[in-house]
Amino acid sequence: MKRISKTVVCIALSALAATAALAGNDPNSCRPDNKLLGRFELSTVDTPGTWWHLTRSGMEDAGIVGDAAQLATMQVWFGMGFNTLPEAVDYLVAQVKPVDANGNGHVCAYSLRGTRTALGDPNFAHYLFGVVDDR
Repeated sequence: MKRISKTVVCIALSALAATAALAGNDPNSCRPDNKLLGRFELSTVDTPGTWWHLTRSGMEDAGIVGDAAQLATMQVWFGMGFNTLPEAVDYLVAQVKPVDANGNGHVCAYSLRGTRTALGDPNFAHYLFGVVDDR
């Protein structure tokens, strides 16, 4: 797996298949778009509607299953060694927090398609996306 730059990871990690997390999202909080995945809480908790759940679900859809595999994948993404999966998850969420300009703890995620997802790994479509602050 190729190492991804910190900027790409900050802007683009997570899962396309976690559309179940859309339930309960305020549809007026995110710019309408057919690629909208929904509004996600910047949280390390693994429940629908959170950043970590979106990311974890995407990794599982890409065949990256289990704590050890997910930890190893995130070590490659960030080019860092983490001692535990929770440590890696904390770092993951911290990389996205700067996008939350209004400071309400939520961001909007959009799927990316086409050449932006062609970074040498066909599984990027499961956890590569655009992220912007909610309204």
